Amino acid sequence: MVRGNVKLVLLISSVLVCLASCGYHFSGEGQGPKPGLRYIAIPVFVNKTTEPNAGAMFADALRQEFLKKGNMKVVPVEEAEAVFIGSVANIVSHPVAHHAVDQVSNRITLENRLVVTVDIRCEEKASHKILWRNAAFQYHKIYQVNTNALQSDPIVGYENREAALGVLAQEMASRIHDNFLSNF
Repeated sequence: MVRGNVKLVLLISSVLVCLASCGYHFSGEGQGPKPGLRYIAIPVFVNKTTEPNAGAMFADALRQEFLKKGNMKVVPVEEAEAVFIGSVANIVSHPVAHHAVDQVSNRITLENRLVVTVDIRCEEKASHKILWRNAAFQYHKIYQVNTNALQSDPIVGYENREAALGVLAQEMASRIHDNFLSNF
């Protein structure tokens, strides 16, 4: 009998805890900084780097994110209520892992950290009021430069860097989307 009461108390307690949740929600939910916003535009970002097509790549990733997740429609600027204006401000690689070749100071870089900085904002089209902004949104990805420390292949490093840049565009777009809708 006591055991049955303990189970009942635990069950009731669990239900009460669930009902009295503290208001957390999954990221990417919400109405964003302007409830009722339905039509957005995401033109090609300004590219302030030497990376070809970086502005188009990051804008396209953000468009895809809104098309995939959002209930806002991505439209041309002329039809939009708000416009995302972005610029790829910086792309830089830093070596993070090395392999020593000899006793002196020669070494081969095995991995680099690719760091991208984006300035992104969403403006109301009619008033140019900034609805949301992150002026220095930064994210990084580590990629392999060489697969063989004794035999360097620059093509592998280039291909891996391009793949890392694509992953960064997707991950940053996902975070921008979620931060915008969470009004964070």
